Amino acid sequence: MRLKNGEVLLRWPLAQHVITAGFFYNDGSAHNAIDLRTNQGGDTKKPVYAAEDGTVDQTQTWDGHTTSGMQSYGTMLRLRHDDYAGCTLQTRYAHLSELCVSYGQQVKEGDLIGYTGATGNVDGAHLHFEVIWNGTRRNPLVWLDDNFTTASDQVYTYGAGEHAVEIAAEIPPEDVTDVTSQTGSIEIDASTGASLELAAGKLQAIVLAPLTADQASACDAIARRLSLGADRYVTLTVDAAHVAKAICVTNGDALVFFNWARSSGLGDKYKSMYVG
Repeated sequence: MRLKNGEVLLRWPLAQHVITAGFFYNDGSAHNAIDLRTNQGGDTKKPVYAAEDGTVDQTQTWDGHTTSGMQSYGTMLRLRHDDYAGCTLQTRYAHLSELCVSYGQQVKEGDLIGYTGATGNVDGAHLHFEVIWNGTRRNPLVWLDDNFTTASDQVYTYGAGEHAVEIAAEIPPEDVTDVTSQTGSIEIDASTGASLELAAGKLQAIVLAPLTADQASACDAIARRLSLGADRYVTLTVDAAHVAKAICVTNGDALVFFNWARSSGLGDKYKSMYVG
């Protein structure tokens, strides 16, 4: 998405953000991408999502044996996004097991575009993710939020002067209010999962209420797109006709809900506070 200050905040292409190799490999050689872990509980086939709205401008199916040249990427696709700072912006997703889109297809941020695999020149299943700006591969972590972990302390993250996309300023101070003072009779029951164990880092608790059934469904769709489980996304009954959504999210995901609420005319129903 594009922030109010014109910067780009890309969505993580996987639900889990564990980096196994950074922009430089552990030995210091160039990687020009990040690798994301896909092996969870023995299952390596995971859905891959579009990092931003765009058009599929390149696809490739692995030939099954060549591991050099472009075939080293295996089955892969590339998305062309809106230009940034007057230059072309693209993202690439490689070593896939399956494509869910075709050349020339337009996609929205968060759309399913493929599944992870181990095609091409790989030692094991993972997602190879590239950000290409002005024809040059850039450190993807500079275009993402800081909601990630690394497989080891040796994994490269940021170089001098580099950092995650800064997004806290996107939410105006007047919109960052105490949830308990704004939600009236809404009570968050710990047994539902709304009382959360907060991870280290910047987290926000959000309540959206009251919502119509259609508004609640739209909110649910966003939560699915962001891969928010029941431990972070809870439906609360307010009365027979309205519901509320209680959410604990990172700043990046909070911004998605905030922008949706504002664009849908629901700004007065969005309340949040920093909780970690």
